[in-house]
Amino acid sequence: MKIIFVSDYGLVAKVYGAIDHKKKPGIVLLSGSDGGLPGENAFRPNFIEMLVENGFCVMALAYFGVDTLSPTLVNIELEYFERAFQWMREQSFIDSKKIGVIGQSRGGELALLLGTIIPGIQAIVAITPPNTVMGGFPFPNKPAWLYKGKPIEPFVGGLTSRDEALTEADDLLKAMEQKQIPFHHNTQEDPCALSDLFEARAAMSNAPLGQIPVEIITAPLLLVSGGKDAIWPATKYCKDLVKRLDQKKTQCVYKHINYEDAGHGLLSSRPGGLWHPFGHFWCLLGGTVEGNQKAHIESVVEIVNFLSFLKNT
Repeated sequence: MKIIFVSDYGLVAKVYGAIDHKKKPGIVLLSGSDGGLPGENAFRPNFIEMLVENGFCVMALAYFGVDTLSPTLVNIELEYFERAFQWMREQSFIDSKKIGVIGQSRGGELALLLGTIIPGIQAIVAITPPNTVMGGFPFPNKPAWLYKGKPIEPFVGGLTSRDEALTEADDLLKAMEQKQIPFHHNTQEDPCALSDLFEARAAMSNAPLGQIPVEIITAPLLLVSGGKDAIWPATKYCKDLVKRLDQKKTQCVYKHINYEDAGHGLLSSRPGGLWHPFGHFWCLLGGTVEGNQKAHIESVVEIVNFLSFLKNT
């Protein structure tokens, strides 16, 4: 498997696959709030290898937290991703009419947003995504995404303050102190349950109604969630997305797969408390050991099967 380091158009990416004269479908892979390059974070190398073995060329694309990119998930310009798709279309070994995107967590949110603005995306896989636009990370009261110089809004911001300097860790600790969410010691032994914070934010009387307009998406869409997600209620989010697709009478083909006993880390299940490198707090991904293992194995198969139409059309 050959690896190409990409810096054209200001991109920070690695492209994996057989670089030959046969055109292959392409996949743009997007990480979540852990930042950096997929394959070096929550997206494990074996997931990329699996996609390559099944005939795809994969761009593992960083968009913050590494090299020359933004140090945080704040004010990320969506034009950056337009350039990534443009680079993929220009390559002789990639079929320019068969390019999809896979995103996990905040990357799932991003994949859905890109499906609403970038024409020609042929497949979207959103793993544990939200149904609304979220604020920046770790600064929830700042916009996460910009397009054409304007923030994508409204977005879900902090619970305890509207101060732009508020961090996710501050919001967690203040919300626990104010007894708005259950208390945790913020240690490896007693990590925070971020899902409590996100549910409290959604329940605010002035919570924004910035649902992602998924009905605009024309590409086939796969949503994947875990019923015991401890980061945020991804199963509810995905059900809300499906409800919106139905109500708006979307034309796209979609499927939602939920693993009842799995947590947030469907493709990188890890037990116990996890230190978030950008959030600076201890958190729990959720799910049972058996549930996460089952979801990890089965979701990979589901994703490959879902994307197989790109090779057969």
